[in-house]
Amino acid sequence: MIQIDKVALAALTGTTLMTAFSYGASRHERKQFREPELLNKLLDRIPGAPAIPTKSPAGWLVHYGVGIFFTSVYDQLWQRDIGKPTLANGLLLGTISGLVGIGGWMLTFKLHPHPPKTDYTGHYKQLLIAHMIFGVGAALGYNKMKKLS
Repeated sequence: MIQIDKVALAALTGTTLMTAFSYGASRHERKQFREPELLNKLLDRIPGAPAIPTKSPAGWLVHYGVGIFFTSVYDQLWQRDIGKPTLANGLLLGTISGLVGIGGWMLTFKLHPHPPKTDYTGHYKQLLIAHMIFGVGAALGYNKMKKLS
């Protein structure tokens, strides 16, 4: 059974830290690595779909929804004693999630009829690091909730 309170805090912590890193990397590199904005561009460029502004909450909802999904998987592993929510395991799961995330973005860009132009290689590199941060943040948030319950 999914532990909603732990998953929610873990997903919120991990996704927020990851997103902060992506925004910082985007500013530092002067490239578009901001996941919610890229998601909005992808949604906006679907033929026949309603217009989605770059700053729309839609991309944020999708982004945090994916964070909840990954954290739910982590929760199930941890409940089955397949690892513990430690920083090392968070880093490992974040790395795995990063590889899955990169695969998802690659497939999305490849299949999309009008993908936005971006530095794909740079995006994938920062995405791996961002997911490592996500995994560590998710473990921290999960443990914080465990202490509060």
